[in-house]
Amino acid sequence: MNYGSGNPTKRVRGRHEVLAGLRADADDLVPRAGRPFKRSVVAVCCWILIETPLELSGSISSTALLAVLVSKALVCLTGFAAIARVRFARHVFAFICAASVLAVAPALPLEYAHSVAIALVSTVECVAKAACVVVFAIGAANDPKRA
Repeated sequence: MNYGSGNPTKRVRGRHEVLAGLRADADDLVPRAGRPFKRSVVAVCCWILIETPLELSGSISSTALLAVLVSKALVCLTGFAAIARVRFARHVFAFICAASVLAVAPALPLEYAHSVAIALVSTVECVAKAACVVVFAIGAANDPKRA
């Protein structure tokens, strides 16, 4: 019987012997590896969408409005591509997050002096993006082929 190409252990439920006697659930090996990064990407994308109205709350020109909306759309599209494992999308998303943290984090003390509410929003953004970078780095260190 030919079931097509792919992992034959996927067709059999339960636990299977894998390399060197290790036990693993064959149905769950692939998805488990990328879960933390996918969750952090979703968290970052959701947070940037949540903070968009806060960024648009002040008086804003049509050019600035377009810039904010395009930047949010590009980050979300890159995040969706990273979740879909498009080539280099994970690297690009991690770079965007790292650059954002490096740009925003040094200004946080000044933001706390000016407005605690705005500073808290920026702090949540920095923590989410830093977590995404850390999870990406750990995943790349553990399995350089899959990062």
